[in-house]
Amino acid sequence: MPPSRPIDPAARRAPRDARFLLHCHDSYGLGHLRRTLTLAAALRERFEGSRVLVTSGSPCATHFPLPAGVDVVKLPAVTKTANGKYAPRTLGGKLGQVVAMRSQILLAALRTFEPDAVVVDHQVLGLEGELAPLLEEARRRGVRAVLGIRDIIDSPERVAAEWGRPEIRRALSTQYDRICVYGAPEVFDPRLEYPIPPELRNLVEFTGYVVRPRSKAPARAVPHLQRRVLVLVGGGEDGAPRVSTYLDMLERARPGWDSTIVLGPLLPERDTRRIKRRARLIDGVEIHAFHSDVPRLLLQSDAVVSMAGYNSVAEILQSRTPAVLWPRTAPRREQLLRAERLEALGLVSSLPAPTPESLRARLEEALARGRTSGPLPPLDGHARLCSVVGGLLRHETPKRKNVVA
Repeated sequence: MPPSRPIDPAARRAPRDARFLLHCHDSYGLGHLRRTLTLAAALRERFEGSRVLVTSGSPCATHFPLPAGVDVVKLPAVTKTANGKYAPRTLGGKLGQVVAMRSQILLAALRTFEPDAVVVDHQVLGLEGELAPLLEEARRRGVRAVLGIRDIIDSPERVAAEWGRPEIRRALSTQYDRICVYGAPEVFDPRLEYPIPPELRNLVEFTGYVVRPRSKAPARAVPHLQRRVLVLVGGGEDGAPRVSTYLDMLERARPGWDSTIVLGPLLPERDTRRIKRRARLIDGVEIHAFHSDVPRLLLQSDAVVSMAGYNSVAEILQSRTPAVLWPRTAPRREQLLRAERLEALGLVSSLPAPTPESLRARLEEALARGRTSGPLPPLDGHARLCSVVGGLLRHETPKRKNVVA
């Protein structure tokens, strides 16, 4: 492995030629990876001549097309067990061995790629502390570091327990130049809801939601004879029960709409086969195991029923498609909190425990409402993150107060 070496500040690259290392631990679902790839594309577009290296443990890390100048290092994958604990996804053995391997790969990426800035998604120290060596060396080298967190992490009690750990508090206080909240305070303000240490408040910056810039809606070759409802379950790993509820609704009485169901690439194969067998017997149902352009599907749909993951919700808001959210309630309460807050703002309908009857009623209401009108929370988080990083590379960094050692 290349040895550590400090960076001469006078030799720092100009922002337009900078190198960026983006890390997302991604163990469950696709949310962190999709958000990180959106930011990678934005950095490449904003800073001409820049290069971006993404590190991710997602089993779908190579499923998405990459912009020129962006590459991905795939880390050994982990998953979550039924009790919410991490475990190796495919390699077996002890979790500590996989974490140690990932940590060494990350440190080698820092030393060989020599980034000017590191952007970490969600986990302060990565998976089980895997980022600690990288962050320490990045600080010694003078590499700028940004922590990006989604608007809602979990219940305040869970976040307090996590961020109260000494190693997390130290990393937040000494190893990050900015803490970017990918959200809007009018929806959820972590400064009020979570125990962010007072010395870090001047490092916190809201960017708005990170979502891919909207592309022009494609024209429909033949107008739909029926309205269309889009069904989303995120990565799909725990989506089978919700899709089954939706099919139960269709089987009980044919609705006045057609359906497009995206199962997600992480749905277990046995569940995929079972759902496809059922769907073949129902008129007007189209099944996709995976779709790389969900925003296009949203623009072509009259309503959507979806999990309340960060990326799905941001894309739904962007499309203004009337939405019924069926949030996951375990192992984290993140989705439930997001659905409740957005429902209170009149932007979506929330249905955490759907039955076939309640789901039909909510979807009929959504179709009757039509597309959302009125103001939305900011959806240009990718651009604002680029501005934050550009400022750091120009040495615009705030003074720290009462730093915890």
